[in-house]
Amino acid sequence: MILITDDQIQELQPYIYNIDKYIQDDDIQGLLDAVDDVIISNILKNNDEPDEEGVRLQGLYDDIYYQNWE
Repeated sequence: MILITDDQIQELQPYIYNIDKYIQDDDIQGLLDAVDDVIISNILKNNDEPDEEGVRLQGLYDDIYYQNWE
């Protein structure tokens, strides 16, 4: 079972349209890969540096990672 809060899900839904499928399938690596894709896209749009949104998304990624592997 993926450990993720309702707030985290709500924050990621605008970026990952099928987030519910990752959660339902218990696919933590797929979810983290999808978040990573969004972060990379943000970085590439901003001259190889994340903007405020990218930094926030990286924080979400880190939180979800640690919730599930610590």
